[in-house]
Amino acid sequence: MPTGEKGKSYKENMEYHHGTSWKVKLRVAVDKAIWTSINYEEFLQKMQLAGYEVRQGKHLSFRAPEQKNFTYMKSLRSYYSEENVRIRLAKNRSKVKTPKHLSRDARLYINISTYVTTGNREGFERWAKLNNLKEATRTFDYLSENNLLNYEDFQQHVSDVDASVKAAEQRITQINNELNTQKVIQKHCDSYRLCRKVIEDCKSAKNPNAYRTKHQVEYQLHDSLKKELQDLGVTKIPSSNKIQKRIENLESEQAATVREKQELQKKQKTLDIIRQNFTALLNSPEISSDLLPAKREPISVTRDK
Repeated sequence: MPTGEKGKSYKENMEYHHGTSWKVKLRVAVDKAIWTSINYEEFLQKMQLAGYEVRQGKHLSFRAPEQKNFTYMKSLRSYYSEENVRIRLAKNRSKVKTPKHLSRDARLYINISTYVTTGNREGFERWAKLNNLKEATRTFDYLSENNLLNYEDFQQHVSDVDASVKAAEQRITQINNELNTQKVIQKHCDSYRLCRKVIEDCKSAKNPNAYRTKHQVEYQLHDSLKKELQDLGVTKIPSSNKIQKRIENLESEQAATVREKQELQKKQKTLDIIRQNFTALLNSPEISSDLLPAKREPISVTRDK
């Protein structure tokens, strides 16, 4: 199973690729926990509720059920560093007055999100209907469930979901490549074993020279297969069961990643509807304010100093 790196054993290559999938799943779990938490302790609790084992030390790390090793947060990329996690959590709990320079779209989002923070679903649905907005209930539920209470968080959430879809697509492509490679390895190993048996039988042949001449094709194929397997990173021939298990694991992971991508694409569709509503409101010459929420101190964002 080629990885673009030489010198890795068959076992190391398997562990390397298996680890990549854990990272993809961990990013999704971390994003979900951050979106629904307001402080670091709650974030860790949400990760535990999601089934992750938490290890705090010099570097924060998590381990999913059935995962062999912990995954360090610092290995995911800088956006998932402990510092950035705390910054993102701070956005969820910080309340400041709305700056005068806020753009019209940000101010509009504050009006919409105020319904969410007060739990006024009925008022939001009436206001949305008056302004000809699509799927008000779906919009309200999504903003509420994901704790998207300001425009900056909404934009970041859109970027996060898009990035997660792209990561899932990349992983699916990677798994497909791995599956193709494993099936080639499986076929080569089966042929290699047959050729190897022919060569081993030479030891008991009455006339070894005549035997080798008769089985010259098998000898040549043996050497060719050995070289091709080495090029694929296989230095020790794995058992048939081991290769088959690896293929089954990849097929299972492939199906899970496809389902994950489909769920993320559903989120994208919902976000597209929300953005379409935004565009419609921003392009409208006059937004109805009859059913806007009562004026109150809006929620915005500050960063820890």
